[in-house]
Amino acid sequence: MEQRIAHPARTEVLEKAVAILELLADHPSGLTLARVAELTGLPKTSAHRLLLSWIGLGYVIRHANSQFALGLQAIELSRRVARRNRPVEICHALLRQLQQESGESVYFGIYRAGAVLLVDAVESAHAVRVVVDLGEQCHLHASAQGLVVAAHLDPLQLEQHLRASGLKPITARTNTDWHVLAERLELCRSRGYAINVGETVEGAICLGAPVFAGTDGAVLGSIGISTPEFRATPAVCERQAQLMLAVAEEMSRALSGLPTEPEARSRCPIAVPPAGPPARRHPSLS
Repeated sequence: MEQRIAHPARTEVLEKAVAILELLADHPSGLTLARVAELTGLPKTSAHRLLLSWIGLGYVIRHANSQFALGLQAIELSRRVARRNRPVEICHALLRQLQQESGESVYFGIYRAGAVLLVDAVESAHAVRVVVDLGEQCHLHASAQGLVVAAHLDPLQLEQHLRASGLKPITARTNTDWHVLAERLELCRSRGYAINVGETVEGAICLGAPVFAGTDGAVLGSIGISTPEFRATPAVCERQAQLMLAVAEEMSRALSGLPTEPEARSRCPIAVPPAGPPARRHPSLS
């Protein structure tokens, strides 16, 4: 068999090209050529040449404002990779079922090292709908899908993650108080799901339910339903919560035995000690 060895210069070019893709993945709204060059440390001419190559392959697009962003080819590649993920293969049909029953956009995320990473989604057919890209991270303190996972993590590890990242405000409605967070986590454990009212996406109400590696296993990730606020009446949210909990239970049974993160815990209640001064009650707890 013929063995081929990559030329060092070609490897260096490939590394630079991939660095640009990774940079654009972190900036979904796009970056100017000058900013790409600055953040990658490449000369403008080199960065421009690589960007043009990616545009030719469909992995990068240039907006009318001259900013560069990931193109459809890159998004499609990420979807194909996600489809090969074992939990996604097992649960995609159930996720599609949840979308059909709820009528809204639904998501499946896996917990990895301090965040819930969205790995699969089925969008709503409504003209006005909530759309979140695959690969987005659900914050443990703010998103519904993050909260229900946080409720079942080792408390010391959870606090370390949250202290490192901080309870950052994603929108004006994001809770940033530790006492309120402790209450919300306890509520997640008692009722089995979380509600996020405009805390991560303005104008959207999101529900989340934990998914476990088996009915008695540790938390593996979560599923969620996102609905524009004008459609999310109390009756609609209650129905969606019941649909979501039923599907989460089916997913948990289907995912029995899959590996989870070391800090993941089972459904057993876990006390998360609050820190800091008392605060007002968050409206989404009602």
